[in-house]
Formats: sequence, C-alpha cells, structure tokens
Amino acid sequence: MPEGPEIRRSADRISKVLVGKEIIESNFFYDQIRDQADTVKNKNIKEITTRGKALLIRFVNGWSMYSHNQLYGCWTVNLKTTLITSNRALRVIFKTNKHAVRLWSATDIELIKTCEEFKHPFLKRIGPDVLNESCNTKLIEERLTSKSFQKKKASTLMLDQSLFAGLGNYLRSEILFDAKIHPDDRPFDLDRKRITQWAKSIKDISQLAYKSGGFTVSKSLADLNKANGEPRRSNKHAVFMRYGYKCLNCKSSIERRWYGKRKLDYCPNCQISKK
Repeated sequence: MPEGPEIRRSADRISKVLVGKEIIESNFFYDQIRDQADTVKNKNIKEITTRGKALLIRFVNGWSMYSHNQLYGCWTVNLKTTLITSNRALRVIFKTNKHAVRLWSATDIELIKTCEEFKHPFLKRIGPDVLNESCNTKLIEERLTSKSFQKKKASTLMLDQSLFAGLGNYLRSEILFDAKIHPDDRPFDLDRKRITQWAKSIKDISQLAYKSGGFTVSKSLADLNKANGEPRRSNKHAVFMRYGYKCLNCKSSIERRWYGKRKLDYCPNCQISKK
C-alpha cells in the first residue's frame, strides 16, 4: 500500500497539470459516485491536497473528491495524446488541453462537499499528517506520551492512523531503526531523550521518503547496497526488506518479526529493548 510520502508525491504530480488549468473533460466511472458525477463533471480544480494516505481534489464549486488508493489504486499522468492500454479498471479521468490524469483500480472514492470533509469517517478519525508543517517534533512527542498511546508497543503505534496519518509498513521499520527503538518498547518505557529522538525520526524519515521518492537512506548508502548486490526493494532502505543482510551500522544480521500479517525488519543489536 502506498504510504503518505507516495500519496503526497502523487498529489504534487497531478496538481502541476490540473490545478488552475481548464478541465475540458472529466468522467467518473466508479459506480458508487456515478449518481453525483454531474455535480463536478468538467469543473475546474482549485486545490489538491492529502491527509495521510487519502487524497482530496477540491473543485471550484465547493465539492471535493476523496480517494484512498488502498492496495491497488494508482494515479497516472500522461500527455493527452498518449495511447493508454491497461488491464486495470479506470475509475476517474480528468483531461486538460495537454494532459490526461487517471485514477485506476481504487475502490474507496467519494464525492463530498468541501465544507463537510471533516465529517468523513476516515478523515475525522486520523491523527496529524506527519508531512504537514504543523506536525512538528513537539506535537509528535506530546502524542507519543499521551495517555491514549503511551502504553502501546512501538510496532502498533507506527501503524496507528489515529496517532499519525501517513505511516505504513516500510516507514515503521525505518523510523524505529533510525530512532534505535525496539519494536516491543512503549513510550511509557522510555526516557525523554529517547522519545525526542523517536519524534525526530518520525519527522525526518517521512520527509526523506517524500523528497527522495521512497528512499530512507542517503544516495551513497543506497548505491553501496546496490553495489553489494541488493535489489532496489532493499537497497533504498536501512532495514526494511533487508532481512538477512548486514546492518549498515553494526554489521549484525537484520531480523524480521511478524505483527499480525505485517512484517517488521529491525537490527537486534542496534534496537535493544529498554524494558
């Protein structure tokens, strides 16, 4: 599933070709929104933004299209003249004089009034988006140590969208490694210094992934991993998908744990439990 950084990059990409441009054609093929489609058909777009893993397209007439890619959704941007062949189900298309933007395969799409976005069941229950400027390290620390979350395991917290919006499986592994937090540790078990480092890692690793296109290590480290024979799915990370490889810090073997059906990769030497 795409995580917050990937959705934010999608929003950036489609904003460049849609926001402020004349929409000469738009079509909505998803059954759940067909009845409302005339409300926004061929309407120009005022703004495109994200809340964690959700993307919001805001039209000039006061309506919004909410979408969540989940596992299979995908946005594409092409020149309008590009011939597209795909086995995916086309859900939505927007066309300008130059570009065509398409949403494929997503099954969580709704049309809602912009002023009522806060009422949406998903949007009203999620926490601050870690990529927003307003979500600073002080706020992150406060939420980690709040009564609602301080006694939950790190492995659980880093996927809890009510704590922070936008984190997912690869960010969980990478953040905990960067902060040197064991997956079973709780904020309650840690001193202020470690909480501060954890908060900083949440912000820094998420920002790095957004700016670099999913990389959570420097280009030099990624190139070193690649030179050592690692595939792209692992060479762009410090621990995620590097199960069995050597830790970049201490050369211990990266280990893997399963929480539910979600894998978490970590270094047992760098991430020693504080319990």
